[in-house]
Amino acid sequence: MVLKWKTFLICFFFVIPSVHATEIKFAILAPEGSTWANATHEWDAELRQKSNGRLGLKIYSGGVLGDEQDVIRKLRIGQVQAAAFTGLGLGIINPNVRVLELPFLFENYREVDEVARKIQPKLEGGFSKNGFVLLGWTETGFVNIFSNKPITSRKSMNGMRMWAWEGDAMVENLYRVFKITPVPLALPDVLTSLQTKLIDAVYAPPLGAVALQWFTRTKYMTTTNIGYSIGGILISQRALATLSPTDQQILKETAKRYARKVIEQLRVDNDKSYATLKNAGLQFVELDPQEIDQLKETGRQVWTNLSGKLYPPALLDEVKGYLAEARTTP
Repeated sequence: MVLKWKTFLICFFFVIPSVHATEIKFAILAPEGSTWANATHEWDAELRQKSNGRLGLKIYSGGVLGDEQDVIRKLRIGQVQAAAFTGLGLGIINPNVRVLELPFLFENYREVDEVARKIQPKLEGGFSKNGFVLLGWTETGFVNIFSNKPITSRKSMNGMRMWAWEGDAMVENLYRVFKITPVPLALPDVLTSLQTKLIDAVYAPPLGAVALQWFTRTKYMTTTNIGYSIGGILISQRALATLSPTDQQILKETAKRYARKVIEQLRVDNDKSYATLKNAGLQFVELDPQEIDQLKETGRQVWTNLSGKLYPPALLDEVKGYLAEARTTP
């Protein structure tokens, strides 16, 4: 009898296969140690805890799976199941979202939040039509120019070799109206290109410039915000469908909460990044108010240039209407 009981225990622990977690392959361009990557690891830990070990993330950070265009291709063929994107990646799948990244659209985060609250739910259907589910909106924040020559006016950008994210129609149009010759590069190639002096200017939120180490190869930051950059977390519909309804709900609920946490933490960390940049010796360049007005007037030509191409004219009008409401509401 004792022998039979021992045989049962051996079979239970060593013969019967254990249940392993479903690991969602998750790509993120941000490097390890960054705000984005740290939040993703926290999200993974909570997923595993709330699902009793059934669900987790296998995180590929730092662009090891390629640029956002590469990740989208891998999502579509099933090599990756989910990813965090900037507006460029989101816009490849759902171009309408780029209306929120138009140059000189927003002046502060209050305007961002007021407009986003009203327009983002209307944009989410564009992802499902293309085989994806938006798990949460994030952001990278307000964008500045980092350069090795001081940018004090529109004319000072003439002849400057400025990075343009490869495949970004909005940036290409912006450079066209400012008569800047772009140097198209994938994001992982930017730091090397700064080091070799292939380019002498980039655009990024302050925290992004710190996380990607671009600030170590530039001398100046123009304090005028040229735009605001969105972000989001996507999963393929096919991958989501493989999860049980319970685990789908856990994934969606935790993703939405962590996406908001990323936004709140990023805003704090972006502000802190100014001290990091200043301590590193970067000089902050402030433009004359009249020069800022001229920059804004020129940059807003992009709004109409892309209307009817990247997004419907009615969508632009709706965003402008919500923005006007935000600016007149106390």
